[in-house]
Amino acid sequence: MEPQIKNQPNIAETLAKEMKSPMVFPDPIVDCISRIAYPPGWQVTEFNDEKYRDTPIRKKATVRLIEMASFIDYIKRHGSLAICTTWCEVNYSAGKVSFTAILNDHGETEDAPAWRDHTARFKPEFSEEWIRWNKLNKEPLSQVGFAAFIEENLKDIATVNGSPTGGQMLEMALSFEANQDMKFKSAIRLQSGGVNMSFVQTDDAQTIAQMQMFDRFTLGMPVFWGGDAYQVDARLRYLQREGKLTFYYELIRQDKVLEAATQTIIKTIRETTGNPFFFGDPFAS
Repeated sequence: MEPQIKNQPNIAETLAKEMKSPMVFPDPIVDCISRIAYPPGWQVTEFNDEKYRDTPIRKKATVRLIEMASFIDYIKRHGSLAICTTWCEVNYSAGKVSFTAILNDHGETEDAPAWRDHTARFKPEFSEEWIRWNKLNKEPLSQVGFAAFIEENLKDIATVNGSPTGGQMLEMALSFEANQDMKFKSAIRLQSGGVNMSFVQTDDAQTIAQMQMFDRFTLGMPVFWGGDAYQVDARLRYLQREGKLTFYYELIRQDKVLEAATQTIIKTIRETTGNPFFFGDPFAS
């Protein structure tokens, strides 16, 4: 038996001491990655040369689209029926709708994992009409301010049986303006559902002006930019304080209108792409 010599260097230590050049160890799986050990301490550093190649080793991106057609085209261009999924997050009462497509999602089987880092996002833009009417929903306006708002957005008034026409709403708005300097006296609710209002001159109580206010009206407007128009009903209300009136409107279940418009988008995306479709957050922690 050969005697053991204390502190005798082994082969690896001898090579490390004698070799002065860095040692390169290619990755056995990913050919663009190498690990380099540098003397004298032989600290290992990883080097990835993917960015110097003409093309990357795989697709990955995060894109945002502003229209449904572009979102669908991007899915069909880069996705596949095997690994592409589409997700929808909605909160109709809060007015929030968004879509996410994961182009490299996990496959159906347990042995088909994927990176899930190639995504396309689409958040439908609301139409200008929808934004305007929702912004002032339930907000009190002065007599003149409400009249000006109706006049400015008169084109959104829909002609529907049982609701005032755009011309009738304009006539009401002009009456608001004409009686702005008079003092509110009384209001009588009519069987037709409207309200008949009386105004008097502050310096002549015998001078009385009459004005009829509708109790509800109907809007016809697109929910999303470039989308179809939908019917939205609204109640018209007033508040009286010290002889002065303020007016406001209440949109009736606009969340259901938003849901109907969103369902149209969902139907189009599902039928056009054919990818698996889910409701929820695809990246919830």
